[in-house]
Amino acid sequence: MNMDGPLDFENEDPLVNPPPSAEKRKKVIGLDDLLSDFYKEKSKLIDRGNKKRKASKLYDSDDDDEHGQQALLSIVDDCRNQMNEICSEEDIQEWGLCMFGDQKAPMHSLLADLGNCDLLKEFMNSQINSMVDLNADNGTAFLEGLLVNGWLTKLILTCARVETFICKWTLDMLLYSPKEDLRSSACDFWCSTLLSQNEFNGAPVEIEWLPNYQILKEALESYGFRISSSQDVELPEEDSKSQGPPQNIRAWLKVVSACCQIRCKKAIFNASQLEQIAEILVWLLLDRGLQGLSLLLQECLISVTESFKEEEWVSSCKNIANSLASRVPQDMNCLRIVESVSGVDARSKHLRSTIANQMLVVLLEHKESDENLMSSLMSINLKEKSCNLFRTYMLLVLAENWLLSSKLVEEKPVLRDMWAVFLRNCFCQINSTDLRPFASKVRTKASYLLQGCRSD
Repeated sequence: MNMDGPLDFENEDPLVNPPPSAEKRKKVIGLDDLLSDFYKEKSKLIDRGNKKRKASKLYDSDDDDEHGQQALLSIVDDCRNQMNEICSEEDIQEWGLCMFGDQKAPMHSLLADLGNCDLLKEFMNSQINSMVDLNADNGTAFLEGLLVNGWLTKLILTCARVETFICKWTLDMLLYSPKEDLRSSACDFWCSTLLSQNEFNGAPVEIEWLPNYQILKEALESYGFRISSSQDVELPEEDSKSQGPPQNIRAWLKVVSACCQIRCKKAIFNASQLEQIAEILVWLLLDRGLQGLSLLLQECLISVTESFKEEEWVSSCKNIANSLASRVPQDMNCLRIVESVSGVDARSKHLRSTIANQMLVVLLEHKESDENLMSSLMSINLKEKSCNLFRTYMLLVLAENWLLSSKLVEEKPVLRDMWAVFLRNCFCQINSTDLRPFASKVRTKASYLLQGCRSD
């Protein structure tokens, strides 16, 4: 018997042994509960399936977007490549020829024996020589000092006479000296001496010896200029050591210009030599290494054209244009040659127009009338895909300079009408969306020139 256990009647007391709570009673599961659980599980499965289908659709739409973006990028790349090809084809057409090759030693030196210099003899025999102590050994340095300081020029202009030795010595310094101070001082000396012939107030300097075309030509050849093979010149390479003008070319241009300006007083060059000099100057304008001297080149060219006599000019202008048109490459250099002729005076405009005309004759292979030349331009069908629009652009610019740099459109109204038709063809037969190389340039140029025709 358990002495510590509850008594029998205590087991029946609800306070000592309370009945189990209703929550802890085992719940009886009925049929309704089973059906409810079944439908709940089924709805969960349906919801999961819907979520999977939505995720699959989203994934498919992402794939479609990616494919669309790739297709769009491909189209953009194709357009960019086409535009780059067009731009590269237009940009590759550049003007420029390397007119100078390797420099050579002078063929003939103009320097003579210093003992033949009368100026030095007079100095050595004068009382001043006691202070200077001039002799044959330091005679060259003495003359160079006089030249650089400008005293030699002042002395010659004061005496109004220059001897043969001084003429040859200073010209040799001008053409071949590597020293800038001697070169520029000799150039100033010769320009002052030559241009004194045109002065009205003072007496002209008596010059015992003058340069000639052969001497100046030999100097140019020693600079490496390709006089006889200009048609074979090429664009210079960036790393070419011979690229760029020689040091003495600036002085050469100035002395040639001065010689031309005094032709009415002293005819140093004949008409044929002047034609060759004019051609040389135009060729030099094609050398990109001489762009810094473009103004000097154009001024020199004006001096050459103005030195022709009236009876020489028309035929000489035609000869210059024929020679250039037959030798220049048929590329952007055609346009550069024409546009490099300044056209600021009547003869320059005439030369510009004549060169453009002769180049059109060469390109179109026409040697007949001006009307037939314009008919050839009008017959160009710009709608054809095989049409060379770069060539058309060249023809357009050349025709512009031929007609508008002269009085042809005023003298021949039929040419003006044919010119207007050609311009309308260039504008109307090319759409604004035409992506062919030079299409936009031809259309824009023609549109601009048409405005001038309408205003006339």
